[in-house]
Amino acid sequence: MEVKQVISGGKLKGSYMSSWNSQLQLTVEGGHEINVKIPEEELRDLAKSLNERIAEIDTERADAVAEAAEVAALETAAKADAKEEFND
Repeated sequence: MEVKQVISGGKLKGSYMSSWNSQLQLTVEGGHEINVKIPEEELRDLAKSLNERIAEIDTERADAVAEAAEVAALETAAKADAKEEFND
């Protein structure tokens, strides 16, 4: 029989990775700690997954900034055109 436990700890408040015993410590809201021993292979997989997710977030934010800049440029151009027409 397999037993599975899911823990919803809330917002992450801190983390620490021990260099000598491969233990990851996560501190969540309320001061609760979650300690996990992670072998090197799984640690590398975790790092890869985290880096991929961070890259996705960075791409999404860059796209949003580029879109906002484009909208602002179009609005500025429209205002300039309206001002020109008013002055003519």
